[in-house]
Amino acid sequence: MSKSETPKILVPTGFSDQSIKAFDQAVKFAKVMNAKIILLSVIERDGVFKRLFEDKDLAKKMFEKAKKQLKQIAEEKSNENNVVIETSVSEGVVYEEIARAAEMFDVDMVVMGTNGKPSNLRQRMIGSNAYRVVTLVEPPVVTLKGDAKISEIKNIVFPLVADSKSREKTGIAMRLARRFNAHIHAVAFVTKESEKKSLTNQLRQVEKFISDRGVSVSSEVVMPENKKPIAKLTIEYARRNGGDMILITEEGDEPDLADMLLPSDVRDMLYYSDIPVMSVTPSPEKFRSVFEG
Repeated sequence: MSKSETPKILVPTGFSDQSIKAFDQAVKFAKVMNAKIILLSVIERDGVFKRLFEDKDLAKKMFEKAKKQLKQIAEEKSNENNVVIETSVSEGVVYEEIARAAEMFDVDMVVMGTNGKPSNLRQRMIGSNAYRVVTLVEPPVVTLKGDAKISEIKNIVFPLVADSKSREKTGIAMRLARRFNAHIHAVAFVTKESEKKSLTNQLRQVEKFISDRGVSVSSEVVMPENKKPIAKLTIEYARRNGGDMILITEEGDEPDLADMLLPSDVRDMLYYSDIPVMSVTPSPEKFRSVFEG
């Protein structure tokens, strides 16, 4: 997962309770990974704030206040946990600035909080920041909802579907498991008997590939009695099996208006999972050598 000697974790914060909880979780990850944290605050130029920014003196005061607050939080957490924490403040659209910071700082991971499903149509039209970030950034994104406090990652739930993209994230799953000394639960959900054989064969290949490389792994094909969305099935499976993190694949394209109004397994996973979710954008060029090598 690491691209440099010192891994870097980007943590966006809006100073909300949920973003502070995500920051606390990121600190735990940083200690395990020997990583440093980039703590980012984005000042939005939207609505009333857009008008406020026309006053340059007021805009400057807002920036200074955000910098001071960010620095104070960073120093407290750094001293408490012996973790290097740098800070950055930017202005603009939240998810765009997070994506820009992820690229600029060349981070290995993004960790952010999410408040779950948007409560009204306007929020759905805009899309949650967490979902937008997942579709825009290249490194893995860990989203945290609710009060989940994960002190260690011991069980990674790894859902597979009948396409090549799930195979492409196998390298990430192995590196994550090695990093945290964790066990991988590879699972495939089938709704038709005709799919069972092909998915079972694929799952066995993935299990053998992972096991041959010294990573603890088990696999299971599940045929649910009731037709439930994949997101719900995965979350329920993770709860039953003591999952500490769910690893999923997303398409990597920013959703258009039609997509934002239709059901999405990725979006539902981010909205409803009370277990941390790591979203990985598949890259055939990047991961093909990992799988086939």
